Amino acid sequence: MSRSTMIQPLRDAGYSIEEQVPLAELGTFHLGGPLRWLLRLSHSQDLLQVRQLCLEHDIPVFLFGEGSNILFSDAGWPGLGIRFVQQDAVPREEAPGVWTISAACSLQDVVAWAVAGGWAGLEAFTGIPGTVGGAVVGNAGAWGVQMEHVLTRVKGVNAEGQFQTCEVADCNFSYRNSDLKHNGFWVSDIQVRLQAGDSAALMQEHRRILALRASKHPDWQREPCIGSFFKNLEPSSAAERRQAAGYFLEQVGAKTKSVGGAGVFADHANILIKRDAHCRAEDVAALARELQQAVKSQFDIDLVREVRYLGEIQGEQSATGFY
Repeated sequence: MSRSTMIQPLRDAGYSIEEQVPLAELGTFHLGGPLRWLLRLSHSQDLLQVRQLCLEHDIPVFLFGEGSNILFSDAGWPGLGIRFVQQDAVPREEAPGVWTISAACSLQDVVAWAVAGGWAGLEAFTGIPGTVGGAVVGNAGAWGVQMEHVLTRVKGVNAEGQFQTCEVADCNFSYRNSDLKHNGFWVSDIQVRLQAGDSAALMQEHRRILALRASKHPDWQREPCIGSFFKNLEPSSAAERRQAAGYFLEQVGAKTKSVGGAGVFADHANILIKRDAHCRAEDVAALARELQQAVKSQFDIDLVREVRYLGEIQGEQSATGFY
């Protein structure tokens, strides 16, 4: 089957497919070449049928949300991207304090909903961009709280095209990682357990965290970025805390470094930014490698990317999907 007809089964099933969409328009770094096909979905029930059709007709595909933790290739991507984003979705209460939430929701919309409703447990995620699904797959978190701490179940479609419900223990969560991130699982919905709290106190905490993040993090709409680039370092013993990657990057002069149009945010050494319109994904990747090498040379520490790459990026491994 030719590439031009490969996507036809999805069109025959009633799905609207866009062609040659710039990936730069689909992520917070505003970088990336053309995506061959784009399908915008907002309802979790569509994921099963779409995945089965992609498997049946050998359509290369990846699922993403708001693109807030992905560096897209300058060359684009030659398959189908599914942007799974839903506006104005309302969590559904299954039992007292137990809520089902669509993975397509904005994480910040869900946090705002919980705070306004007096439900405690999500306020630590204040200010973290992206969708609920992306946050779960990457086990996002802050202030010592990670998604695994509020989750009770994860639902979605596995790599074999079967609907599956996973208990938290099945996901093998770790710091900024999970099996979901590597086994091709498409998260459709999650279930969380929240505690009744005081809405006024939660709102105060919400505003405090927003102000603190605003003082340290760039506004990605003015200075495109994808948040913290490297993972913090795991403690060497149970008695220690994680060490901030930004500390070591600060020591090697990260804030003074740049490659092409890529630079480092002035107030946070672990945030790489698009400094000008000429920036390319390969500039960002090259700067990241330079920073890794500097930290390795001075501290003998191997910084590990938190950001995922999609497609072929010069100087990195050739890839057909995330790596």
